[in-house]
Amino acid sequence: MPILSVTTWPTPDDKVRELVEALTTTMHRVTGAPLDKITVHVHEIAPDRWAEGGVLGTNPDFATLSRRQQ
Repeated sequence: MPILSVTTWPTPDDKVRELVEALTTTMHRVTGAPLDKITVHVHEIAPDRWAEGGVLGTNPDFATLSRRQQ
């Protein structure tokens, strides 16, 4: 049945639990899949192993530099 995979930076346990519950509920509502057949994997990647636009997530200017166009 459905397998949902989420990749994110490290997230507090209570927020992961909330996300997993919301994703499971939404998948069940939209597809009708049985709740006990919906699997959710949360993959957490440390900011120093994540980059956007060639800028590591640990860079203090990540929010700006990762959105540069050139």
